[in-house]
Amino acid sequence: MTVLLVARGLRKRFGDLAAVDGLDLQVEEGECVALIGPNGAGKTTALNLLSGHLLPDEGHITFRGEDITRLPPHARVHRGLARSFQVMTVFPELTARENLLVPILARQGAARDALRPVRAYREAEEEANSLLGDLGLREAAEAPAGSLPHGDQRRLELGIAVASRPRLCLLDEPSSGLNPLERAGLMQLVRRLADHRGVTFVVVEHDMDVVFGLANRVVVMNRGRVLAEGPPEDIRNNREVRETYLGEEEDVSC
Repeated sequence: MTVLLVARGLRKRFGDLAAVDGLDLQVEEGECVALIGPNGAGKTTALNLLSGHLLPDEGHITFRGEDITRLPPHARVHRGLARSFQVMTVFPELTARENLLVPILARQGAARDALRPVRAYREAEEEANSLLGDLGLREAAEAPAGSLPHGDQRRLELGIAVASRPRLCLLDEPSSGLNPLERAGLMQLVRRLADHRGVTFVVVEHDMDVVFGLANRVVVMNRGRVLAEGPPEDIRNNREVRETYLGEEEDVSC
């Protein structure tokens, strides 16, 4: 497999707190990697470092062979690295289709003309319609995003990230606020996008059903460091992981 992203020795401190403390991570093309750990383990900080929303105090990051350690987020997006956020980031007053057209037009270099009638961009609109179909939102194309059910807004948010045509997409708690049926649908959607659009995913997630049903490799963080990594079944059977995170031993307060 082709190595997409390599992080070596990443460190980020906030005062006396080492949020990320020597993180090493490698992601290969075609993987779905889940990043898990207890609250405060450093997972979201790690995503912020990988996406450029924070700069590391130490360490370096390469993406597709290029050092991106100091690049800002928009430059990483242009190179094929996108992310979604735990807090919903759809444009509520725009329609579902228009939400997808924003990143599509930006990718095509037409952002300065984004206020022109969207039908002037036939290819962009066709791409948005195709993505709406993949997301299962074709019937909601003309609905304001803010009026959609929470689960559909989560799907749309994922579509916004994928509309930039990333090689690697970082997802922060994509199943947050979803019921079990919606979570199952989201897992199917991520798999479909991975297969049909060639996107590799790194997912920060608390829901173990999502993690073990979606990821082919799991990285467990604790106190800013990697505690364990491997296939889901190995992680499920790892005693130290169970004690630290999965809550199957007495020490569940970490």
